[in-house]
Amino acid sequence: MPCSSAGRRKIPLTEDKIKEQQPAAQPVRQPRRQKLRSLWAQFQCRGVLRRHRIRRKRQHRWETLWHKLLHNPIAPMVGETLYAIGFSAEYAVVRTGRCLQHGLRRLLQTVRELLRNIAFMAFPGAAQLLRDLFGPVVLALRGTGALLRHAHRVRKENGFGAALRASGHFLAYGIADNIRLVPRMAMYVLPVAALAVMVTVFQTTIRQPYALQVQVDDKTVGYVANEEVFNSALEAVQQRINYSGAEQAHFTVEPTYSVTVAHDVMDENDVADAILKNSSDQISEGTALYLDGELTAVCADGNSLQRYISSLLEPYENPDDPNTTVGFNKDVTLENGIYFNESFQEEAEVEQLLSGVQQAEKSYTVQSGDTIWSIAQKNGLTVKELCEMNTGFSANGENGLTQNSKILPGDALTVVREEETLEVRITKVESWEEEIAYTTETTKSKELNSGTKRVTQKGENGIRTVTAQRVYDANGNQLSQQILSTVVTKEPVTEKVTVGTKKVSSGASYITGRGQFIWPVPGYRNCSRWYGGSHKGVDICAAAGTPIYASAGGTVTKAGYNRAGAGTGYGNSIIISHGNGYTTVYAHCLSLVVHAGQSVKQGQLIGYVGSTGRSSGNHCHFEIRRNGSYIAPQNVFNRSKYR
Repeated sequence: MPCSSAGRRKIPLTEDKIKEQQPAAQPVRQPRRQKLRSLWAQFQCRGVLRRHRIRRKRQHRWETLWHKLLHNPIAPMVGETLYAIGFSAEYAVVRTGRCLQHGLRRLLQTVRELLRNIAFMAFPGAAQLLRDLFGPVVLALRGTGALLRHAHRVRKENGFGAALRASGHFLAYGIADNIRLVPRMAMYVLPVAALAVMVTVFQTTIRQPYALQVQVDDKTVGYVANEEVFNSALEAVQQRINYSGAEQAHFTVEPTYSVTVAHDVMDENDVADAILKNSSDQISEGTALYLDGELTAVCADGNSLQRYISSLLEPYENPDDPNTTVGFNKDVTLENGIYFNESFQEEAEVEQLLSGVQQAEKSYTVQSGDTIWSIAQKNGLTVKELCEMNTGFSANGENGLTQNSKILPGDALTVVREEETLEVRITKVESWEEEIAYTTETTKSKELNSGTKRVTQKGENGIRTVTAQRVYDANGNQLSQQILSTVVTKEPVTEKVTVGTKKVSSGASYITGRGQFIWPVPGYRNCSRWYGGSHKGVDICAAAGTPIYASAGGTVTKAGYNRAGAGTGYGNSIIISHGNGYTTVYAHCLSLVVHAGQSVKQGQLIGYVGSTGRSSGNHCHFEIRRNGSYIAPQNVFNRSKYR
């Protein structure tokens, strides 16, 4: 029964209740990266649309312009005019090209005819020769092509059998029709073929290894390149006989030679072995040791001998130094061969022989800075023994070598010393720097007093790098030297000296001689030689390293070795100018403590006693000069006080 709305109750649904209980949904936030991507996509779309609109506007403008041009009444007239111009230009170009082509063809044809006429005039028979020589070949090639084409056509029409029969008939007809050309072609081909055969035979014969067949007593010894090989082999056989002490005092062989083809040619050693095999049965195989080409020893075990010789060099070898090579004082050669049984020695005997000593006379070349004493010391001799060995030496008017003889670089002296049979030689490539003595340029001046010298530009020695090959013995003593290259790294500076020529007044101070100079080597009064003959000074004997003092005050004008000092042969030397034309010289010094241009006082240390230059021992060679003339020191010093 119906009820009123007032009396009805509203029952809420479960879903509505749930919805009422849920909180309101929160808005979802998009990530920042997604927003950026969205903005970038919008920007790109706008750019594409903008470019599309611009392209459509440009296309529309062109279409409008083209439409106006096409519907313009003048357009057909312009088109016809342009067509007429293009057609006329194309026609003119084609005509011109055809004319050029035709003209070029005519030109080539004319040139070809001209060359052909020239060839016929220069070589009248060349055309006929070419036709006779190559005519059959050309016809054969043409006939072969025609035969193939004919056979192909018949095979298509009547089959393979008919093509084969047709080809046979065609070939027989071609041969019968052109056989007459073969003899004429043979006239040219056969001589050329004969010449080719002759050249081939000649080359084959020449390349054959010809040699001399050596026969002794109708027995073939072997094959040699020439007679000198056999003669050298005979000398080797005679040397082996002499070394063995065999009964044959002289070995005589009369060989006969004949030329033959041989592939195995023998050398001197092989021929010597073959001769001994045919001459005696008291022989064996072994290894011979040759020193400078002379048979020295024969050993049965060559490998052991080789190891011993190598062991002598091993202590001096340095694989890490490419500039050093090690060898012997003699040319060492080992040769395997046939030797008499009497020649063989035990290995110990051979080693004792090689390590032994022998007397050897040699020639020694004097080097710069050498003295008689140093040469004797280098060669294990006394000065007396060296002089006795060189009685034939002649220099400076003296016959025979003495202790006081002056020797110069390049002089040859005879030396005798004991040396091992086999000595080690060490060869090194070395480089060093040395000074280049400067030169002096002298200028005269009237503004300076006579005898006065003034250095306006100081001289400087240059430097050069010298590379040489030096040979040393096992003890490190240098035996020889060969200069390989010299490179100047610093040029010397010339010394400029101004010399006064002005005459001094009468009231000037002079050095008059006696009493004005002092003895340069105090405490040493033993003089080996005074002024006289070719000797222009006094030699004051003193021990090496003894101080030398200036005999008087003055200016050092020169100080150095040889030409840089007092001159060639003076060694380390000093020249001091004392004014008024007086100068003193101090030579053969061990070393110097002053330099050119330096002022010194009387009694000042200037150097030390030595034996450099042309000197036979330690001493100071002292000279006094005036205006270039020599003054005898015994006139200045009392000789009776000196020995």
